[in-house]
Amino acid sequence: MIIRRAREAFGGLLLPYIGVLVVVLSGILGTEYVARLAAERDRESVQLETQIQLSELRAWLESEINSVLYLTRGLTAYIVARPDATPAELAVVAPYIVRGSDHIRNIGLAPDNVVRFVYPLTGNEAALGLDYTQDPKQWPTIQRAIEHGDMLVSGPLPLVQGGSGLIARSPIFIDEGKDSRYWGMVSIVIDMNSLLGAAGLNDNPRGIALRGTDGQGARGEQFFGPSAVFENRAVLTQPVNFRHSQWEIAVVPDYRLQGHSGMRVRGLLYGLLLAIVALLVQLIRVFCRARHQASVDSLTGLPNRRILLERANQLIAQTRRNDSGFALCYVDLNGFKPVNDRYGHHAGDQVLQETALRLRHALRAVDTVARTGGDEFVLLLPGIESAANVDAVLQKLSVALRVPVRYKGQSIVVGASMGWALYAREADSLDALMALADSRMYEMKENLRAVARSAQVGTAVP
Repeated sequence: MIIRRAREAFGGLLLPYIGVLVVVLSGILGTEYVARLAAERDRESVQLETQIQLSELRAWLESEINSVLYLTRGLTAYIVARPDATPAELAVVAPYIVRGSDHIRNIGLAPDNVVRFVYPLTGNEAALGLDYTQDPKQWPTIQRAIEHGDMLVSGPLPLVQGGSGLIARSPIFIDEGKDSRYWGMVSIVIDMNSLLGAAGLNDNPRGIALRGTDGQGARGEQFFGPSAVFENRAVLTQPVNFRHSQWEIAVVPDYRLQGHSGMRVRGLLYGLLLAIVALLVQLIRVFCRARHQASVDSLTGLPNRRILLERANQLIAQTRRNDSGFALCYVDLNGFKPVNDRYGHHAGDQVLQETALRLRHALRAVDTVARTGGDEFVLLLPGIESAANVDAVLQKLSVALRVPVRYKGQSIVVGASMGWALYAREADSLDALMALADSRMYEMKENLRAVARSAQVGTAVP
């Protein structure tokens, strides 16, 4: 019985809060899921913006480099038409080629693979007379261009005249058919510092990286930008295509620039969750208070009639399973109405509270003491199966209840009439059990009244 009562009380208090805990955990999981989706959306937004910027830079580089390559083809066409053009004649044509791009550093012509003409000459004097066949760094690339029969782009690489450049080399073949012969090589050098500076990469605040030396794309070496960019798992790349060559441009998105949607979502949803939890806790408190008020007598704190009937039915079911019994006792205070009339209702309330306290202290923890109305109490005594045992309990209660109750310096003495019945020895249903106990209680009350009347009559006899 004690275990069942504890389980009922514990379950009644715990289950609502378990529900709140489930709501909290669900809210946390839901909030984190939505916040993660918001953060991923921000991350995708940063990636998309970075890809757009990378695409713009790629398109610009392709446009600038390809424009120079077209100028190279124009110069090649001029040489094919005028293979015997003098340096003076070339000096007239060369400025027009150079003015076609802001990034052309110089133009070089190498008949029979020996540099004979450079424009502009100033600052490039060291290149004159260079024999490509004797230059182990440049000759393999020139050989490939000759064998390919078309323009190839090499570099970026260090230049003889200083600095770094991207060199577009185009072999020139004059005459046609069987009489076609190799004339030499035309080279246009693109100034890498000028090209990258115009692309906004001088300081490189975004950490752009380029690789693909000699136009080999992803297979080529990196020649610009932070060294670890291409090894980063988050790197974004795009190809830069020009003629028969390719670079690869890359950048790692800066996710520090992403929005704070995840944090805002967390703040909003956790605030909402907190409000919901606070509301639920308040509702549980109101429910528990209402439930307590519905099951407990507000004056004495004892179980009320509804709880008494529930526990009595539980005892009956338990008794049927275990073939045991229990006693039900009615306790009705004697002379309670005069207490209210003489001392007031506050005194009556104190008497009822003290009676409830004494009944609980005098009985076992497994016993039930309930107030069913007015000055009437009902007891459930599990395991009490004989009249002798009931009498022993009632004698103990009578002694406890005869002790005066102190109220504002006054001693208030009340007695009690008690009636009992045994289940299932004397009654096999709850209604019959209560009716028998109630009738015995009224029988005792009448007997006490008769004794009191007899005492009064005896006192009046002269």
